[in-house]
Amino acid sequence: MFKFQEGACVAIKSDNPRLGLVAGETGTVWALYETQPPAYEVTFSSQDGGEFDALMYEEELTEPTVEAVAEGTKHSLTSA
Repeated sequence: MFKFQEGACVAIKSDNPRLGLVAGETGTVWALYETQPPAYEVTFSSQDGGEFDALMYEEELTEPTVEAVAEGTKHSLTSA
């Protein structure tokens, strides 16, 4: 069973310099993979306004804080 579903807003737990993301930044889940551990395809916004997708494992993700969703982080996308 998946912790997150398609369309869910998620936040990364720790900095990911390879992707240019810092802990707490948010993205939107658009695909689920039944792997061990479970994996998700997540869309993030780049600083130049573009979007990019990243494969993230469940242990790398958490539910975003209300503050992060309300103010939006610099790479954030929120689901409608």
